[in-house]
Amino acid sequence: MIAWVVYILVGLILFFVLYLAILGVNRGVEAKNKNKKDKLFHKEKYKNNITAELKKLKNLYDSGVINKKEFNSAKKKLLS
Repeated sequence: MIAWVVYILVGLILFFVLYLAILGVNRGVEAKNKNKKDKLFHKEKYKNNITAELKKLKNLYDSGVINKKEFNSAKKKLLS
């Protein structure tokens, strides 16, 4: 009789642990999908920003604030 009570308690504990594991996996999958959507949105937003940054760099180069080597180095960083 006591053995059955122990088996039932162990079964309930295992069920609870399995339930928590499933919740954790679901939360991880949701977070991963949310991050994917955020990255896509960020990339689209960043593409528009790259153009503005390149224009700023070109203005700095044209005004003589930075030299050609610095301009090319900064441009390479932006485009990579």
